[in-house]
Amino acid sequence: MPQAWQPASKERHIDASGYFSNRTIVALTTPAGGALCGLRISGASAIAIGCSLSGLQLSHEDHRRAKRVWLHDEKGARLDECLMLAFFAPHSFTGEDAVEMFLHGSPMIAQRVLEECFKLGARLALPGEFSFRAVKNGKLQISQAEAIKEVIAASNDFSLDLALEKLAGSQHQLVGAVKNELMQVCSLSEAGIDFSDQDIEEVSLPRLKARLNKVREQLEALRGSFDRGKRFNEGVPVSIFGLPNAGKSSFFNALLGEDRSIVSDIAGTTRDVVREKINLRGKSGQVTLRLSDTAGLRESSDVIEGIGIERSLRAAEESDIVVVVIDGLEPHFERVKAYLDLVVLAGKAFVFVISKLDLLTNEARKELTDGVFHFFQQNAYFISSNSLEGVRDVADGLAACAGLQLIRKPGEVVLTQMEHVRAVESSLEILARAMVASDLVLFANDVRHAMNALGPLIGETLPDDVLGKIFSDFCIGK
Repeated sequence: MPQAWQPASKERHIDASGYFSNRTIVALTTPAGGALCGLRISGASAIAIGCSLSGLQLSHEDHRRAKRVWLHDEKGARLDECLMLAFFAPHSFTGEDAVEMFLHGSPMIAQRVLEECFKLGARLALPGEFSFRAVKNGKLQISQAEAIKEVIAASNDFSLDLALEKLAGSQHQLVGAVKNELMQVCSLSEAGIDFSDQDIEEVSLPRLKARLNKVREQLEALRGSFDRGKRFNEGVPVSIFGLPNAGKSSFFNALLGEDRSIVSDIAGTTRDVVREKINLRGKSGQVTLRLSDTAGLRESSDVIEGIGIERSLRAAEESDIVVVVIDGLEPHFERVKAYLDLVVLAGKAFVFVISKLDLLTNEARKELTDGVFHFFQQNAYFISSNSLEGVRDVADGLAACAGLQLIRKPGEVVLTQMEHVRAVESSLEILARAMVASDLVLFANDVRHAMNALGPLIGETLPDDVLGKIFSDFCIGK
């Protein structure tokens, strides 16, 4: 993740108390060196620092009003002319008094303004410390703060839309509703303990266990969403599959627009899986693909090549989309089908590509089209990796296939972080224990622990070191 430029002397301005420091903090919110450079100050002294630098006397009437001002150092020398906004607590991003400035983009200007802020008592913000303070002061939920990082890191339309929904609070609302239901069940079960000598149906153990079924279904759906969540952020896995010299590596390079895989006329040149990411724009938006160029499939006595072939089959197994490249001059449909039969086909999309289009007659193209349909019941793309004819069509087809893998139902929450999956799994394990509990005391205890296990998704009951780790992965200035 790109970091905003900061002064070389930043070590002098770090507070040993870290994220739980109450000192005023400052950092660049955009990298210096462009047309404009953003700077944010937050904390009890933020307004005073803004006044000192600008010479203004800021009051609550100036809240959120942009002012064009000259900044000066302690000796009165001009630093820069900038746009400055003051935010009075609690109506700021962090919930504290804050000042934001938009400087000219010179790194020298940024250096000088930061140094003046340090002299006036501010320290350099830690990575993600502004967002940390927003969470601490109730301006953001932990899931929304994490979504900020995901918005910045988004590499395609699907991951960006998902992160923006999370930023708007979709995950927090769903998990909050689950937590509230668990809290109600827990309260009823504890009430049932108090009135155990009375026959009250609403607080009976069977009735309370039945109420947990919907919660468990929601958590199961969340747990199952993680594999898809990885595809939103990391890309849809795609393997390029076929016999030696079919043109797999040439197609891989043509799709990437660079010579990433070695291409030669010698069979077995590719002996390992070569991986790259690529973004393609389809009708549903831009998608990220994790491409794997694999070793050609054939019987081989070479130990190294044999390992590569095993990895080729494994890569196809682990892919959502398998691109089957067939040599237009020597198609060998039966052999291709025999190797394809070794791969578990369920749930995968297949794209068939016939290479060496520039060397094929119209009659040969018709025979190859018929052959693919006869053996695989699918149509095929024709490409020439030399002239690049047909490559754009395949790219469009891959983008469409990948887009289908990423379709979400309206309002569907998809988990993207392993820590959240572990929290859901832990809660489900405890709820499974609750479902076989023999009395209300054990049941109530399990339900309460299941509720607490969801803390990492909603920011409750998180130890300080875990909070610090979450925000340490952010950019400085966020």
